[in-house]
Amino acid sequence: MSFTSYTFFIFLPVVLLLYFLMPRRLRTVWALAASLIFYMSFQPRYVFVLLFAALLSYFTGLGLEGLQKTAAAGEGTERRKKLLLWSGIGIVLFILVFFKYNKYFPLPFSFALPLGISYFTLQIVAYLVDIYKGKIRAERNIIEYALFLSFFPKMIAGPIERSQNFMGQIKDCRNWNLFDGRRITEGFSLVAWGYFQKLVIGDRMALLIREVFDNYMLYGFVELFLGALFFLIQIYVDFLGYMNIAMGVSKIMGFRLQENFNAPYFACSVKEYWSRWHLTLSAWLKEYIYIPLGGNRKGRARKYVNILITFFVSGMWHGASWNYVLWGGLQGVYQILEDAFAPVADKINKRLHTKTDSFSYRLLQYVRTWFLVLLGLVFFNSPTAPDAFRYLGRMFTRWNPWALFDGTIYTLGLNEKSFHVVAAGLVLFFLADWMKYKQNERIDTWLSRQCIWFRWSVWIVLLLSTVILGAYGPSYDAGNFVYFGF
Repeated sequence: MSFTSYTFFIFLPVVLLLYFLMPRRLRTVWALAASLIFYMSFQPRYVFVLLFAALLSYFTGLGLEGLQKTAAAGEGTERRKKLLLWSGIGIVLFILVFFKYNKYFPLPFSFALPLGISYFTLQIVAYLVDIYKGKIRAERNIIEYALFLSFFPKMIAGPIERSQNFMGQIKDCRNWNLFDGRRITEGFSLVAWGYFQKLVIGDRMALLIREVFDNYMLYGFVELFLGALFFLIQIYVDFLGYMNIAMGVSKIMGFRLQENFNAPYFACSVKEYWSRWHLTLSAWLKEYIYIPLGGNRKGRARKYVNILITFFVSGMWHGASWNYVLWGGLQGVYQILEDAFAPVADKINKRLHTKTDSFSYRLLQYVRTWFLVLLGLVFFNSPTAPDAFRYLGRMFTRWNPWALFDGTIYTLGLNEKSFHVVAAGLVLFFLADWMKYKQNERIDTWLSRQCIWFRWSVWIVLLLSTVILGAYGPSYDAGNFVYFGF
């Protein structure tokens, strides 16, 4: 039951209707039941993996808090706390590694990846570590804790919520006045915008991407660069489209999910890009990998090693193949080189009197960042590392500029009209992202400040565009989001 499935368009209204009408004390129970139904619509048997992880971490958290109290009274030891912490984390991570990497084990059969396992395991690790450090209290209500892990809008691809942000909302939801017109309309605005991004722009771009990456040995520079450029944009449009739908549905229900993006394609460096891209994963990696390794507190050489380790972990989290590991390592190398050569770049700019605050300079920084990220994403989207190297090798050695003018680009899965639809959609998309970049305001809150006729006009245009121009039919796979498989 993906967000783009017909089943979801029946499931969601029923869930919302009952959620709004049932007694306040039952809201969390119904939200949990709906989340488990949503989960089982994908893989019924794997709901037991989710429930086992929830029960394990629930009781581990209670045990850690109990040891905190006895340790304060002089009856416990730090060693027992660490043993319990690492036992709980170790079992949860073993489950993740087993399902994610079981194809490399000598087993007579393989297992599918349980829905959302990469996300709820990171939430569990953060939850247990925060209890161990005394930052939070262990949750006593098993229903509320299970909802924290399984809340259906964030189950497919995050965000990676922290208990400090989400558990309080779960406890407060029984006191909310759900019939808040502004909040509901802002939520529906986000949902409509998310579906427009996904179905009109993202899924249409996916056709060209699939054609080029699946048959890269047939093409030259123009087609291969266009395929990589489309994937650079599509992965963001698709992921942000999912996030907008998830945040919109949550907002209608009264919940506030953490934002996962802050206009990353207006970043002037790869370091800034990662401070704007997949924010909850970046924050998790920084707090639970980079800082415990020593961060930047132990000298420059150790800092660079810590950066590499952190991004290798990010690559391994994304997938069980070398292309993801190389992609992650490349992101770390980019940041190390940027940091190492920053003083040299500053001296050159001062010597040449470069106006670093000018639009033209920032534009060059944008282009450089896009190009570096694009190279990395070739590894991310290729089936294997050798495929990625061959793809890049052909892209830089098979020059065919005439393909821009002879109509070749309209034979790559998208005809000329579809290109125009994509172009128009991307203009709207980047205008909204520019507003987010300059004013730190999402489209839902911006629309809520406009007059009613304008709001309705935008909603109607978005809905009609999605229905009429959305990518549907057997040639389109609208069922999965790019980050669904992680």
